[in-house]
Amino acid sequence: MAKLSNEQIAEEIKGKGYKLIDASSYENLESIITIQCSEGHIIETNLKSVRHHSFECPFCASKDMKLELPRGVPQKNGYRIIAFDQATENIGMSIWDNGKLVYFDLFKFTDKILVNRLMKIQRLLEEVAIPI
Repeated sequence: MAKLSNEQIAEEIKGKGYKLIDASSYENLESIITIQCSEGHIIETNLKSVRHHSFECPFCASKDMKLELPRGVPQKNGYRIIAFDQATENIGMSIWDNGKLVYFDLFKFTDKILVNRLMKIQRLLEEVAIPI
């Protein structure tokens, strides 16, 4: 398969509703390119991902995500540590107050696209960890 020109990439990206910002390191479908959505978000991705039928701006998509926030998290008592494991599909979370376990739960993210899962994890951190 022949290497695509910047113009060909830009035209393909435009057809999906995005603007090509940078494709200077493009070598193949998995090379990192930078695009911009209609809302102005800058996304580093690859052409293979953009070509996928379910591709969408992860920033725009995260605005519409509905997360079930943990219930039963106690009020903060003393110093608090919130711990997460390093997974992106099934994430364990625990809350420790003054060295004592006061809450734990498992969150499941089934989205097939890693960037979307990471945005949901970011929302979880913003919605759950910070206000506690």
